[in-house]
Amino acid sequence: MSWFIFSGGLLVGLMLHPFARMLKSDGINYVLDLIGQIVTAPFSALVDYFQKRSDLSKARHGVELPDSGKVDPREQQISDSAQTIRSILLSLATAIHRTDRAASDSSHALREVRAGIEQADLPDELAAAHALLIAEIDRVIASNSELKGELASSQAILATQREQIEALKTAVRIDGLTQLANRAYFDEKLLEMIALHQRYKEPFTLMMIDVDYFKTINDSHGHQAGDRILKGVSFKIKATLRESDFLARFGGDEFALVLIKASLQPATKLAEKICTNIRESRFILDGNEFKVTLSIGVAEVHADDTPETLLKRADEALYLVKERGRDGVEAKEYEEIKETLSQADA
Repeated sequence: MSWFIFSGGLLVGLMLHPFARMLKSDGINYVLDLIGQIVTAPFSALVDYFQKRSDLSKARHGVELPDSGKVDPREQQISDSAQTIRSILLSLATAIHRTDRAASDSSHALREVRAGIEQADLPDELAAAHALLIAEIDRVIASNSELKGELASSQAILATQREQIEALKTAVRIDGLTQLANRAYFDEKLLEMIALHQRYKEPFTLMMIDVDYFKTINDSHGHQAGDRILKGVSFKIKATLRESDFLARFGGDEFALVLIKASLQPATKLAEKICTNIRESRFILDGNEFKVTLSIGVAEVHADDTPETLLKRADEALYLVKERGRDGVEAKEYEEIKETLSQADA
């Protein structure tokens, strides 16, 4: 009987070192499940001990969805769904990574246990238990290898799904006709640029661009002709810009352009260049040539601006161009708006 107790103690001693390393891993619950498979009745007390230790290692994870701003309800729903699915996929990827590590750690530890058991000089009374333990350890190690292969496949699937989610997020912020940023994306960008200006004082300028007499084109030649004009105009405007500039379809026949690190004077010159390029371009639809012109209002950001005040100033500049007969550029400074507001208050 004393030999049995001594041998049992020897086996426990051989197993404690690798098991202690398992306890430090994120995959503790998975490892304990494996221990439950290989440790038979004489070692059930050891399993209970590790199970109690594992209860202390549970953690909670939370994911906060970002504020999407003011967008179309359908776009908001798609965007929220994309964010939720993306969060779930990230959580799954984390769980897979931890399980993969746990499988690797447990296989390594079990190999050490196996080697220790094989080297131990056990009495005949434990020969059957010895053979059973060796066989069970080999089975679990083989199972771990299969699990690692399945986890690798799952990780590849998750990576593909994450790419699809990112593509979906991009799709809901792109205008289907012109492939420019849509109004929702523009609103986000303008808010971001205002915040950056308030923090770093870097200038930027906003242009509001309107296609002159666009309704006449639609009424005379149909909406398909109008769509082709919008595509052509957006393409030609974009060809004039730097990669850092941000062009969006604001709605209907209006475009909004954010010029990064540009003050009012160079932005006004660029607006005049855009007007000239469009005026001199040939737009041919079904053999008919159309003359297209633009009206552009320009406003530079000010320290006290909000998205609303900057848009208002650019819109007022655009309105002045239309009052003059269209096909031109007008710039409006912040002080002019302040003066107008002061006169209105008086």
